[in-house]
Amino acid sequence: PKVQVYETAPGETRLIALDDGTRINLNGASHIEVKMGRRMRQVEMAQAEASFDVAHDAARPFIVTVGEDTVRVVGTEFNIRRDQAQTTVTVRRGLVEVKPTKGPEAPVRLPAGTAYEHADGRAQPTVAKVAPDAAFAWATGRLVYDDQPLSKVVADLGRRFRTPITVDDPAGRLRFTGVLVLDDEAKVLSRLESFLSFTAHRSGTGIRLTLKAKAG
Repeated sequence: PKVQVYETAPGETRLIALDDGTRINLNGASHIEVKMGRRMRQVEMAQAEASFDVAHDAARPFIVTVGEDTVRVVGTEFNIRRDQAQTTVTVRRGLVEVKPTKGPEAPVRLPAGTAYEHADGRAQPTVAKVAPDAAFAWATGRLVYDDQPLSKVVADLGRRFRTPITVDDPAGRLRFTGVLVLDDEAKVLSRLESFLSFTAHRSGTGIRLTLKAKAG
């Protein structure tokens, strides 16, 4: 079967309709490869984030290989985020199986309302109950956080806006809870600055966030 490559630039999202009825919503700065065979439907994800609404087909499992994991489904709705060396799978509908690609471990079965996180090189993934809609909010122009580090927020913003953002380590450890509306990069950063003690430095190459110096 022919391999189809789909890519998005930072700030670009793309809705992909596969010939089986599956829909893939691809976030910015993402790269995936899709191969539709007679016995299997396969997706390979590089650094990417995508939500999948997979058409039910018991004869053709839908397989996603991402990082050190393989995600296997028949028909379901889920979101996969691949950043640096970490994979996160969040299930909103149906049932998903995730298995480390290497090793004899049994697959982890994820019902709706659960998230699977696996850092490369770490033997044990973590599985937690979550409100799954938060993982899909990016598709409606919002980002939802519950006590997440600023470094994760910056990684998400890097997919949505064209101007690169970097964050120094101390500032990256600041924690944020709230909803960000993705209307304009400068406005988003301004709102974040009102909640967290960092300063945004703008230059010709991008924006750098550093911990705000303490007065006195």
